[in-house]
Parts: sequence; structure tokens; C-alpha cells
Amino acid sequence: MLPVFKLSDGPVPLLAFHGIGQDHRVFEPLARALEGRYAVYAFDLFFHGAQPVTIPDGVLTKQTYAHIIRAFLHKHQIERFALIGYSMGGRFALATAEAFPEQTDELILLAPDGITVSPWYKLATGSGLGRWLFRYFLKHMSLFHRLGQFLISLRLINRSVLRFAETTLATTEQRELVYNAWIGFRHLRFNLQKLSGIFNQRFMRIRFFAGHFDQVLPVSLLTPLTRRLQSYELTVLKTGHNRLIEKVARLL
Repeated sequence: MLPVFKLSDGPVPLLAFHGIGQDHRVFEPLARALEGRYAVYAFDLFFHGAQPVTIPDGVLTKQTYAHIIRAFLHKHQIERFALIGYSMGGRFALATAEAFPEQTDELILLAPDGITVSPWYKLATGSGLGRWLFRYFLKHMSLFHRLGQFLISLRLINRSVLRFAETTLATTEQRELVYNAWIGFRHLRFNLQKLSGIFNQRFMRIRFFAGHFDQVLPVSLLTPLTRRLQSYELTVLKTGHNRLIEKVARLL
């Protein structure tokens, strides 16, 4: 089981999944805004939180994840629910909606990961050699920085993306967390044709929130899924990536 914290009370259970390097506390402002409307259950995902939970085999499968969520729903006697996922947590919200579409009434995605898969993510996690190189660069951050500057010069990445990466990888503990998460969650990927088919067959409210200045997970990365959906809502806020939860909390 994953650690889960009930942050508010309300008639609709809302399962909340945070971004990389965060924990359940990032949803506290949102929970205060939704008090009385949603019962927010915020998870500490694998490798995160005060008492990090590891993945037994190192890699999380969709089947194992569905078993974890099913056990949570049974324990809390939850029949129907809403979902919210921010950044990396969007991957978990999507996986939950895919596994339990009949029980999901609402899906809220904030600059979600997992819709458009970065070629750098594929390179870093898709093969044994890629994973070795990923580990090597994380152990040699000066080389990582020089590579980033080179990629910026070729206009293959944005400067703000490199700043975000280096902030996320500032300490040894952060680098270990990012490595474990990238490698451990690599099987949480989606066939968007199949996923959109599941969503289109359900009366599920789907809401996307994106940051106008977000260069990490920009709004354009939503298109491969949104163009396949029959109905969805999109709100673009004047913010970057890091303050999106705060902005959405104020809006809601």
C-alpha cells in the first residue's frame, strides 16, 4: 500500500497524485479550497514522502498498480471517485482512470506527464545502455550541465527545461529519487487510441489545466490525447510549471 492522507471532507472522494520530488502536502492548498465539496485523498507515490515506499521488483506494472488502488478503494469503501494528477502524477491519474473507468466520474489533469513521451525519457529508460548512461550523467552533474548547454545551442531543449532539471537534481538524494522514479514508472505508458476510446465510452468529465509559460510540460503536449476525445475542458493559466497547483486551487 502507498501512504495516503485525507486532507479534506466532502461528498466526492478525490484521489490526488503529486509531481516528482513532491509529496501529499503539495495538495493542502487545493484541499482547503475544495473543503465541503471533495474528500481529498493525497498519495505519497513510490520513492517519495517521509517514509518512502519502494517497488519490490524495481519496476511498477499496471497490474500491480491497479491492485494497489483496488485495495485502497476497498479499505475506504469508495465506489465512485474523481482523480487529479499534477505533472508526473498525471501518469498515475491516467493509469487509475484506465483501470477503473466505470468508477471514475471526473479526471483533472494539471500539466500531466505520460501523454506525449519525451524522446529523452525514451532514451534514458528504454534500454539497458540508456539506463546506464542516465545513471552516469546523474553521477557527473558537470558533464550533465555541459550536455544541456550543448542541446540548448542546438535548440533541442529550452533553457528553462535545463534549469528545471538541475533544480530537480540539485542533491544526491534528489538524483537518486529521480532515477528510481524514471526507471520504476517506465511501464506506466498508454496507447492513446485505446485510452481515448475508454474515455469516450464513459460519461467522464475530463478537465485539463496548463500553464501558458510552462516549458517543461507545455499545453501542446496534450494534443495527442485531446484530439481523440469527444469532450473535454481546457484551461490555460498565466503561470509556469511550478505554480500550477496553486493557481488551480485559487480558480477552483
